[in-house]
Amino acid sequence: MKKVFYLYKSGEFLRKDYSLVLQEKNGNITYIPIEQINLIICFNDITLNKRVLGILNTYSISIFFFNYYGDYIGRFTPKKYSDGKIIVNQVNSYCSEQRIYIARRIVQTEIKNVLALLKYYDKKYHLLHHIIEDINKYLIKLEEIETIEKLFLLEAQVKKIYYSSFDLIIKNPNFIFKQRSFYPPLNEINALLSYGYAILYANVLSDIDRSPLLSQISYLHSLSKQSDSLQFDLADMMKPIFIDRLILRMINRQQFNKSHFEYKENGVCYLNKDGIKIFLNEYEKLMEKSIKMGERYYSYRNIITREVYKLSNYIEGKSKYYKPYVMEW
Repeated sequence: MKKVFYLYKSGEFLRKDYSLVLQEKNGNITYIPIEQINLIICFNDITLNKRVLGILNTYSISIFFFNYYGDYIGRFTPKKYSDGKIIVNQVNSYCSEQRIYIARRIVQTEIKNVLALLKYYDKKYHLLHHIIEDINKYLIKLEEIETIEKLFLLEAQVKKIYYSSFDLIIKNPNFIFKQRSFYPPLNEINALLSYGYAILYANVLSDIDRSPLLSQISYLHSLSKQSDSLQFDLADMMKPIFIDRLILRMINRQQFNKSHFEYKENGVCYLNKDGIKIFLNEYEKLMEKSIKMGERYYSYRNIITREVYKLSNYIEGKSKYYKPYVMEW
């Protein structure tokens, strides 16, 4: 299974025969294991040339660029040839009743994964039953909704109730969540969520880029010239079970303290370099972990890939129904 390579250093990418290295200004060299990875995520200043892009294309390696605070800047993706029929099918699915069907399945799966996380913690703390009941009511309402706008509103209402559970789940007295804040995050938990979501988006978008799907055509989120909105549709279903549970567990295990964050004016808070390394180390452990689905075991990273191709197969007519993954604990 190929991995993600995280790069915190600055320097110049160089091609050495059929390998890739990063040469820092002080002369230090970092070798990039190109046969073992399919994605490079850079957090610092990197220079490269077309020879480097050529070898990345040959080995089908994407490279994503983020700033120091985890904000996405842009990416290079290997060249792919999309089947024109699949593009037509995706456009047609967006312009037909299939859109509301797909969007409804996305929100349904997101809510079910939210409930899976809440039920997991309710078994431990017995404090979340009322929140679970409230969210279940929205799950029942879901099938009655016939417009994207009302579906999006329902999702927002569920998220508000869901995030209200975090301070009941968090047992570390050094951290308080209060409410979701982003652009910018206003406390440590929000800094972790924003960073974790950004990394998940990169993983999802990298898989979309390798699939027949167009990343610009989404079903729940609005189309935008400035974003690849399909990544948000798919990632939102996985956030509770991939990112939220990981962060809540790490906070309760006291793997973070105040020294892992950087504080700015007006209460703005970001993960610092040490905090990023701690988070990514645990995130990669999770991605390599396997869970049983049917008769087979799949890694969390493979689940992301499977979710992309489930949607692709449904749009292409290879699957009669669209059934995204729901976690069971």
